[in-house]
Amino acid sequence: LAVVVSSIAVGHKMASKRYLSVDVECVATGRRHDDRDVCFVAIVDQHEKVILKKAIKPEKPVVSYLTPLTGVREGDLDDADSLSSVIAEVKKLLGPDVTLVGQGIKSDIKWLQLKEGEDYGDRVDLGEMFKAYNARYGNYSVFSLSHEANTLLHSGMISDQHDPATDALASIKLFNKYHGNPQLLESAKQRLLSARVPASFAKRNNFRWEGVCMAAYRPDKCFCGAPTLKT
Repeated sequence: LAVVVSSIAVGHKMASKRYLSVDVECVATGRRHDDRDVCFVAIVDQHEKVILKKAIKPEKPVVSYLTPLTGVREGDLDDADSLSSVIAEVKKLLGPDVTLVGQGIKSDIKWLQLKEGEDYGDRVDLGEMFKAYNARYGNYSVFSLSHEANTLLHSGMISDQHDPATDALASIKLFNKYHGNPQLLESAKQRLLSARVPASFAKRNNFRWEGVCMAAYRPDKCFCGAPTLKT
């Protein structure tokens, strides 16, 4: 385990810089790939300890629980806390001394309504950290968290059905192992490029599930008309 607690000068004092991994899972509240409400959030600290895991009751009626991905079924969230109350709990754990770590962490930050300079000071996106130049195709490859974890940590760590605590734990483990070690990181990128990438749940189901579009990153497969995202 790499030591990832550093110190930063604040006036004449030294303050610890904390690294926290955050993961948010969502259910579908409409047919578009951007119709989503938060259903779970988890936070894992730099010592790989789960410090928060909360179920959240969606604010809108659920169209699909996306059960193969979330593990959530009808009724599971009926007594869950509201998003606003969970966000308040999350913010109590954060602060400007925190660097947030995660795969596509900007999305998690947006879902949790976090403010830079107040709730966190910096962020590390694992997708960017592991992005690798693919000489075969002359472009850059961006990998999923499941490919990163299953290739670089241990096979089967992350399956189709995501647990936010497992995902957040995988994220901080990857960060601890590879961040700040350029030589080891470059070796990891080559391993990711060489390893076979299994077809995602979305791809195996033609980018739709229970009538819900799953093609947020595939404009060629999107049928809902919502703006698509870049990897």
